[in-house]
Amino acid sequence: MKTVFFKRAFLIMLGSALGSMTLNAQEDSNFGSNPDECKVKLSTYTEFFKQENYHDAYPAWTWCIKNCPASTKNLYIHGPTILDYLISNAKDQNTKESYIDTLMMVYDMRIKYYNEEGKVLGRKANDLLKYRPDSIKQAYNIYKRSIELTGNSSESSVLGYFMNVSVILLKSGDLSKETVVENYSTVSEILDKQIAAAAGDDKTVERLSKINEKVEEMFVNTPAADCEAIITIFTPKYEANKTDLVLLQKIAKLIEKTKNQDCLTTDLYASVSESLYVLEKDAESAHKIAKVYFIKNNTEKAEFYYNEAIRLQSDEKQKADLYYELATLYFGNLKMFAKSRDFARKALASDPNYGKAYLLIGKCYASGGSGCGETELDKVAVYWVVVDQFQKAKSADPSVSEEANELIRKYSGYFPTQEKAFWYNVSEGQPYTVGCWINESTTARFIQ
Repeated sequence: MKTVFFKRAFLIMLGSALGSMTLNAQEDSNFGSNPDECKVKLSTYTEFFKQENYHDAYPAWTWCIKNCPASTKNLYIHGPTILDYLISNAKDQNTKESYIDTLMMVYDMRIKYYNEEGKVLGRKANDLLKYRPDSIKQAYNIYKRSIELTGNSSESSVLGYFMNVSVILLKSGDLSKETVVENYSTVSEILDKQIAAAAGDDKTVERLSKINEKVEEMFVNTPAADCEAIITIFTPKYEANKTDLVLLQKIAKLIEKTKNQDCLTTDLYASVSESLYVLEKDAESAHKIAKVYFIKNNTEKAEFYYNEAIRLQSDEKQKADLYYELATLYFGNLKMFAKSRDFARKALASDPNYGKAYLLIGKCYASGGSGCGETELDKVAVYWVVVDQFQKAKSADPSVSEEANELIRKYSGYFPTQEKAFWYNVSEGQPYTVGCWINESTTARFIQ
């Protein structure tokens, strides 16, 4: 038994020693053919690097890159900093270009020895764009490959610059509108997911949100923010993913950002808006659909979804806004003045200081009240109640005073004369009721 035990112990010790020898051999191979000198050079450049003496760090760092490139990842982490200093301080263009070539090579070597291709390519493109801005097409292709490889882990600077070069190449005619729309969609979708993943980290969310806003601003100010291109690209995506909330929100936002009113009447926007409502069932999504049908002059559906938005809205001031929008639909598009007045009154019930609602009621009376009454006086007495509404508007909301005063001056000019009222036995200040659908009480006033 003792003999067996000692044999097993010996084999274990032997195996451990052989494993250690293998690791040491692998470790030495990483330091090249001259591991001792490599370690000295590594130490030398590292000390200079710590002191931010990049000029003196460069010779030892270069030796290590050439002779023991797999010795440590720090060679590729520190390399861009060293070369950035040398590029910035180069005495002539040829020397500068040589350092830029070295920098590009360092990124390629990092990929070769330490992988992380997508991440490294993004940084390579950043520096290529920085030092060789004329190489924009090459930078674009590197960015594109980087984002394909890293996806939602793409660095925010890479995403921002990729969108920037996409816009530049669109303007130069080197990219199509459809490609730029696709690129915007890809970039903004990744940023949206990164913002969602960073929830709770306010600084990160703020930083990413600013980049997202900048990307959006770049896109909407280009010819690519074109309704036709968006419809062509996103219709099949919508048809394939009708319940993808992020995609639906993206499509709706893109269409809204085109600043093309006709784009809001497309079947895609209407369908996306309805799908959003089904998924979210909130006041905002109902309001979005209501506006779609408002623009399309589909009164029945517009009113239905406005009422849904109102039902789901808890904030009284926002509810007043919704009632007012619905009132303007009936006033401007349909000339249904009584119905417009009714919804304007509902806006006032939610917010008694909603001056614009009083203005709208006055305009309804002015536009549709001339037929109220049978006598000549009846037909002009309507302007008394018109002016009453404008007076109420500026009393409720001083911000509308300028418009209210202008309208008061205009419609006071339509008051009857005292002579005309005399024949109807009506005197200054006398109560008077305007009938039919208006049915408002007022006081008699005459033109001066």
